[in-house]
Amino acid sequence: MTAKNITPDYLRKIPIFSTLSDAELQEIINSPDNDYEEYGMKQAIIREEEIGNCMYVILEGTVEVSIRGGSSGREISIATLREGDFFGEQSLLPGGSGRRNASVRSFQPSKLFRIDKKHVLLNLGGLEESEDVTVQAFRSDEQEVRDMLGKLRLFQSLTETELDSYRTWTEVVKVGPGDFVVKEAESGEHLFVVLDGVVEVFIIDEDGKINILAKLKPGEYFGEQALIDGANGERNAYVRTDNETRLIKIAKDYFKLALKRDSVLAMALKKVGQAQKEEISKLEGKS
Repeated sequence: MTAKNITPDYLRKIPIFSTLSDAELQEIINSPDNDYEEYGMKQAIIREEEIGNCMYVILEGTVEVSIRGGSSGREISIATLREGDFFGEQSLLPGGSGRRNASVRSFQPSKLFRIDKKHVLLNLGGLEESEDVTVQAFRSDEQEVRDMLGKLRLFQSLTETELDSYRTWTEVVKVGPGDFVVKEAESGEHLFVVLDGVVEVFIIDEDGKINILAKLKPGEYFGEQALIDGANGERNAYVRTDNETRLIKIAKDYFKLALKRDSVLAMALKKVGQAQKEEISKLEGKS
């Protein structure tokens, strides 16, 4: 095959492999599990919702990333990736669903290096797939999480004892740049608080145009509207990261407990939700 050969320096740009030695990186390159692949113009590489078994590094060409747009099911292009970029790793990480969160196809003839799932898992510290890498990676940030929760208006109705038990009802998750946290019309089971980084909230209108609703910074939250009593339980927008981001993922039951005790907060969030629905309807061209 005539594809450009990948080098250890090329692989080291990928965060998962950044701490490996040249010899370890060369082992990945030489492994029979991994190989070079070529794709013609507009050829599918991965499909949204399929089970992921590998990741890819782009050596030559350009690929297009797309998602299915809400209830319409139409594919919407959200990103273009070029030489040196990589994709497909998110579905391989422990703690996730294992499914692809977007489709990727070649925009022009492209040459890729395919890396098998087991090499990704091995280089997350040798963890088995069933282990929770997220919890292990962020135990040192426990006080940071407790301090953030204590400052939020959302949880002022909880007692100090309940707040001190946050380890049982929260989890810190790390999300890579440009990755989706939630998608429109998905069932909502968690509230998210931004610990650090930035996330972008958006919808896609009838013409396939992306409309930005908000950019959320540390201390701000999202995902609450699907959890409020009387809601249909579905996400009303997409949320993706602008950069590498850490989020506090909060169990639905504890959020609902806080709302049950705080009628003022519950009423305020319902009003916010109604305003969001009206804005989204206008942007989607439904009004």
